[in-house]
Amino acid sequence: MSSVDSRLPGLRVGVSALFDPDETPHARTFMRALAVARNCIAGLERVQWRFLDDAADAVRGADVARHMIDWKADLVIGHFSSDAAVGAAPLYRHAGIALLTPAATIDCLTLEHHNVFRFCPSDRQLAADLVRWLATRQWPRVHVQADDSAHGRALGVAISAALASAGLQRVDEPGQADVEVFAGRLKPSREHWQARRQAGSTRPLVLTDDAASPYLGRAAAHDSNTFVIGFGAPDSAGNRCQAQVLHRSLFAAEPQTYFRESLLMLYVLAEVARGGLRAAQLPDAFRHSTFNTPLGAVSFDQGELRSATTCVWTPGPTGLSRITR
Repeated sequence: MSSVDSRLPGLRVGVSALFDPDETPHARTFMRALAVARNCIAGLERVQWRFLDDAADAVRGADVARHMIDWKADLVIGHFSSDAAVGAAPLYRHAGIALLTPAATIDCLTLEHHNVFRFCPSDRQLAADLVRWLATRQWPRVHVQADDSAHGRALGVAISAALASAGLQRVDEPGQADVEVFAGRLKPSREHWQARRQAGSTRPLVLTDDAASPYLGRAAAHDSNTFVIGFGAPDSAGNRCQAQVLHRSLFAAEPQTYFRESLLMLYVLAEVARGGLRAAQLPDAFRHSTFNTPLGAVSFDQGELRSATTCVWTPGPTGLSRITR
């Protein structure tokens, strides 16, 4: 895309998420990605930003969307939570505003809203990859449970559908299962894991994407049967390291869950900002363009990131370790 005359007003970008790190550690990760981007990525210096907290809630998400529309946003990024994104997406669609989300996995976002572009795997991809992995472990009987979030419920449904398609059996009671799966947000996932182990269960337990975080905690030395399916990273070591180097340069620490997806989204935003496009042009640009970023090429197929991958982690005594590629 060509550069735009500096006299033109900058792209108006709404940013929404749950911003309180006391509520979720992912808030800090997202804000750090924004800090890295605004310090290190050319093209964002003239963006006009508007920040509104969506409380990871559908009603608040819809309220935020109305504010962004009234502000005449060209584009909205964020809505980490599937709950908030589901509340906001129909309003953005009606207003012709594209939504870029780095972490909301719920399937209906892209299936029902052609204005949404996702920088992470969808529920159906997470579910299909999880079920394939369960099959390789020869765990045919699966107990599926979810928290009460829209994210957890929808992912639980997707996992159940994937089990049926693969010929694996969903069972009603944990005692009937070869493996248990819990779909949900980080805090309920951590509490469920702790409760199952405190109850004496040693059965394999798989948690889902939001739990792929250092804040999940470390497993006891004797607990080798806890796993997390989460977002993958590119095969290229150079692409993986780029995000880590940028994070270390400002924060002297390793990046956490959703940092890479957020930074990838911000690289694409910078390219769009440099191109001088506005709200009406952006959805088609996202549908039909390939964006070459330091973290890899970005293009979308019906709103889904073509390069999205998953991997499986285990929370050992020293923290999360990746066990699949």
